[in-house]
Amino acid sequence: MKKTFLCPTVIIITLLIILSGACAIKPPGFFPADIHSSENSSTEEIVAASVADQFSEAPPVLTQAEKEMLFIEELIGSMSLEEQIAQLFVLSLGADLSQRSDELARFIAESQAGGYLLFQSNITTIAGTKELTDAITEYSIISPFICLDEEGGAVSRLHSAGLAGYAAQPSAQRTGATEDAQNAYQAGETIGKALNSIGVNVDFAPVADVLSNPQNKVIGNRSYGKDPQLVSGMAVSFQAGLHSQGIMSAPKHFPGHGNTTGDSHLQAAIIASDPKHLNAIEYIPFIRTIEEGAQFIMVGHIMAPQAEPNGLLATLSPYFVTDILRGELRFTGIAITDAMNMGAITKNYSSAEAALAALTAGIDMILMPEDFIAAQEGIILAIQAGTISAERIHESLKRILCIKLKTGLISVPEIA
Repeated sequence: MKKTFLCPTVIIITLLIILSGACAIKPPGFFPADIHSSENSSTEEIVAASVADQFSEAPPVLTQAEKEMLFIEELIGSMSLEEQIAQLFVLSLGADLSQRSDELARFIAESQAGGYLLFQSNITTIAGTKELTDAITEYSIISPFICLDEEGGAVSRLHSAGLAGYAAQPSAQRTGATEDAQNAYQAGETIGKALNSIGVNVDFAPVADVLSNPQNKVIGNRSYGKDPQLVSGMAVSFQAGLHSQGIMSAPKHFPGHGNTTGDSHLQAAIIASDPKHLNAIEYIPFIRTIEEGAQFIMVGHIMAPQAEPNGLLATLSPYFVTDILRGELRFTGIAITDAMNMGAITKNYSSAEAALAALTAGIDMILMPEDFIAAQEGIILAIQAGTISAERIHESLKRILCIKLKTGLISVPEIA
C-alpha cells in the first residue's frame, strides 16, 4: 500500500482544529473561502481540501526576465540553423546600395544577418538614408543592428558623405587635449542625434585605446591620449552621449591598440605589453566603459606575444575573449570582431576557418567576413561534425537577442 505523508504544518493545523473544534486559528490565505463557510464539513474534509488547494497546479507567475528568456529560447527554437548562424554576422551593404530597391530586398532576404554596416557610399540625405535603413529592417525577419563607424575626426562616415546639417566633430585627440569630459559627451550626443535621424542604432565607437606608443600612426589622433584615466573619462563620456540618443556603443579595439606596431588592415598588429602592463594601462578604459553599459566590445586583430599563451590574434584567442574579457572584465554583452576582411585575417585564414576560430574563442558576432556564404557554411559543417556545438552558437544568440530585446529592436509579444 502506498504511504501518504502530510507536511508538519498540516499536522499541526489538524491538531488545532480537533482540539478547538471551532478552528479559531486560520493562517491567512491557507483555507479556501468555500471551506471557511462550510459549517457541516468534517475535520478530515477540511484538511483534505486544504492540502488539495495548496498543491493544485496553478499557472506559474513569471517575472519579466523569465518571460524574456522564455521568448528568446522559443525564438531560437523557431529558427533554422542557417538563420541562427546568420544572426552572428554583421555584413556591409556594398557600395551600390543606397536606397530601397529590388537588389537591396534580395540581399537582405538572402542574408538575414544579425546586423549591417553602412559606409559613406550608402549615405545620401537624412530622409534618403532613413528610408534605406527602414527598408533594411522591413526586409529582415529579425530587426538587425544597423551600424556605422563614426568616431569624429578622420573616421567620420557622415562627414565624408557630406550629410547635410551634420556638424563634423573633432578628433578624439583634440577632445582629449581639452581635458574636459563634457566635450566628449557633447561629441557623442551630437553624433548620436545624427545617427538616430538616419536609422543607425550602433556606433563602432568610442576608441578606448591608450596611445602609449607615440609612433603608432594607425591609432594616432583617434585616441584621447596616453593617460589611461583621461582616456577612460573621455570614452565613458562619449559613450554616455551616444546612449542619451538611444545609440548603442562598441568601445574598441580590445585588448588595446595604442601600444602596437603594424597595421591590422595589412597584417597582425603586435603589442609589446605583458599582462601587468595590460592590466595597468590598456584594460582600464574598457573596464570603465563596460561598467557604464557598453553593449558591444570590438576585439582587434592584435597579437600580444608576452600575454597570449598560444600566439593567437585577440579576435581568435580564448585567453583574451573568454578568460580576460568575459572572466576578469566581467563583460556580458556582445563581443564583436574587427573587420574580418583585413589582411591580418585573410592572409592567414579562410573565411570559414576564421569564423570558426573566432566563435571558438568566445566571439559573438563576426564583422564583414571576406566571404559570408563560405563562413556560414563552414560553421554549419563544423556543427554537423561536432567541432563546435549548437549550444555554443546559442550562447551567442542569446546575448545578441537579449541586447536587441533590451534596446527595443525586438519585443516580447503581448499575450491576450
